[in-house]
Amino acid sequence: MLQHNTSGAETGRKAHLAHAAMMGLHAICCGVPALALTLTALSGAAAGATLFAQAASEVHALMHAHEIWILAASAALVTGGGLLELASRRGRASKDFPWLFLMSAACFVFNVTIILAHRA
Repeated sequence: MLQHNTSGAETGRKAHLAHAAMMGLHAICCGVPALALTLTALSGAAAGATLFAQAASEVHALMHAHEIWILAASAALVTGGGLLELASRRGRASKDFPWLFLMSAACFVFNVTIILAHRA
């Protein structure tokens, strides 16, 4: 957790940054398309929705073209964050659960699930 990761240990700060980067990557890859779909559904303006759908389709195609690299970057961030989390906890008896790491790992699993569902 943030208050424990920033208690002076450099590895704790790095672990927090890796988790935050993973969450940011997840927000960009999954949150922006979800927001776009929600805004399109709520807009009601046919012309605006059509133009927005065309732009979203291009971004969607671009993401599909690079989805393996996005997944690899995501895996690297989760793995790096997990290793840094372990390093920050080494040598101290921490009873706190690493919730941010759990969220990072859950987002990664969600990304893998989405990619596998798109390919099916």
